[in-house]
Amino acid sequence: MAGDKDLTFFFDIHRDSLRRKESTVTIGGKDYAQVFFIIGQRNPDWKQNESFANEIHEKLEASYPGLSRGIWGKTAATGNGEYNQSLAPDSVLIEIGGVDNTLEECYRTADALAKTISDLYWQSQNAEAAGAGAKKAATAQ
Repeated sequence: MAGDKDLTFFFDIHRDSLRRKESTVTIGGKDYAQVFFIIGQRNPDWKQNESFANEIHEKLEASYPGLSRGIWGKTAATGNGEYNQSLAPDSVLIEIGGVDNTLEECYRTADALAKTISDLYWQSQNAEAAGAGAKKAATAQ
């Protein structure tokens, strides 16, 4: 973060402790390791991170139904409760699969996540550019 001020999204990637039957979904005849988004609610700005996780979840589910297990908000009573998510907005801990998922299933899921997050990034960049253009046009008038 100190070396690149242009970084936008931050992810902490783990695997879950669940067994295969609870961490795998078949989509289009291929098995995927399901994802679970964890939000630390000890972070004072956790709602922004939860909103970001929800964007990823919804977009992922639209393209890969069943791939996401949803979002779990964790307090200090149910875990760390922070997960370094106070360091920057748009920070999410993502659990990919469980202890029995294969690398192929995890890679397949990672590819789906990368495409989804890339789409969200470019949407945000286009929105910022459109907003800056509108502001410039309004200033010129």
